[in-house]
Amino acid sequence: MEASDPPLAQVLAEANLHPQPFHREHPDELHTPSWHAASNRPIVDGKFNDPETGEVRDAGGLVFSGPPAVDIIITNIHEGSSNNIFRAQLPFRMEKLLAWILRVVGERKLQLDSLNATPYAIRVVLAHELNEGQFHEIAHEMATGIWGQQ
Repeated sequence: MEASDPPLAQVLAEANLHPQPFHREHPDELHTPSWHAASNRPIVDGKFNDPETGEVRDAGGLVFSGPPAVDIIITNIHEGSSNNIFRAQLPFRMEKLLAWILRVVGERKLQLDSLNATPYAIRVVLAHELNEGQFHEIAHEMATGIWGQQ
């Protein structure tokens, strides 16, 4: 990038504000609209309703996938392990994601401290001895492995 190029975060945010027509990459994938991070409001046609002023404004800055995307947070509280946190928003139904995550827990024989699931959020707390690399590998599999399942 040259000095005059916009920061990568700005380029990515602008790309999310004006997405291409929805195209499924997985048969169970849901369309998930972008949300304006600062106002916590959905973005429609590149605009959001500003809760401070009531005005409809052009969206800019950070965005994230909102409902019906499921927000997943995975952490590990094992005493001898690194304290890492992994977070992702995925465009699948909670039940499908929960089944996939529990499959990973079972196949890898992971110790699970707690699990909480609501329609738009899953919280996984592991209590398993893992180094940082192992944690990231497992969290990545829990969050993105579902894309390989048809």
